[in-house]
Amino acid sequence: MHRGSCLCGGIRYSVNCDLDFIVNCHCQYCRIAHGSEFVPVAVIAADKLEILEGNELLSRFEVSNVAAFRCFCSTCGTRLYNHSPAANMISLVVATLMETADLVPKANVNMESSNRCFIQTNGLPSFDTFPSADEREKL
Repeated sequence: MHRGSCLCGGIRYSVNCDLDFIVNCHCQYCRIAHGSEFVPVAVIAADKLEILEGNELLSRFEVSNVAAFRCFCSTCGTRLYNHSPAANMISLVVATLMETADLVPKANVNMESSNRCFIQTNGLPSFDTFPSADEREKL
């Protein structure tokens, strides 16, 4: 089990699965939301995330053209995860986890909208969009 929280500690969560698919997302939405060139996220099934405390502080911003929600703390503004209801998936922001030492990204994704002035792939496989299930299996 993995645990994490927002910056103020008002929202605490747990994840009941292995975090074996971590990617560096380079999409324009992650770059703008975080003020960073990419964001490491752990991709998990939505039912594996449990909000332990502070559910009333959880706010959602809908990104309509990708049919997903960016979920964040309404007190401190920490973005915790993206939720794609159609795919039943969560992209959990790795930096919000308490223990991250053993978590290693497998790929760079959404490179089609990356900042071309700053591309750092660290030798990882790179995908223009999010990799298909077959491509993920090979990583």
